[in-house]
Amino acid sequence: MAVLTAVDGESIPSNPVREGQTLADRFGEPHVVLHVMSQDVFEEFRGSTGSGGAPFASTASYGDGDGSVDGGQGGEYTVEDAERHARGVARDVLEGTFDDVADRNVVIQGRVGDPVAEILAEADRRDARYLVIGGRKRTPVGKALFGSTTQSILLDADQPVLTVMSE
Repeated sequence: MAVLTAVDGESIPSNPVREGQTLADRFGEPHVVLHVMSQDVFEEFRGSTGSGGAPFASTASYGDGDGSVDGGQGGEYTVEDAERHARGVARDVLEGTFDDVADRNVVIQGRVGDPVAEILAEADRRDARYLVIGGRKRTPVGKALFGSTTQSILLDADQPVLTVMSE
């Protein structure tokens, strides 16, 4: 079993990561911090490798720490590169939240695909005791028009979900 915390990389330090670590410590479980790169973002990066630059700036580590979008291979941006990138985002969030990361029982994961499907699949793979996610306040119209990853996870998860609202 584990406690799985999904992060989007936008909030550092991360309240969901803090709460996920508290649960993991309380139950003596590993804490899995996961970032999912959406398929759209993956395609943007993949399309940009031919032109020599990323389509947008990011503060994330790119897995190997060399700062290159294509993982330093000079070729096409692959799913493996994207998963390394996603792990770098999760690592950045974790390190921006805790000073003593090395002293914690944390597994960093990165996936590519539909965030809801990948988060739920990872929770099932890990037999997660809890799933910790962040949430934002949205208007009813905003929820109806754009959908919500948080709402979909709350409705579809098989395990208890702790939603930590952003400030």
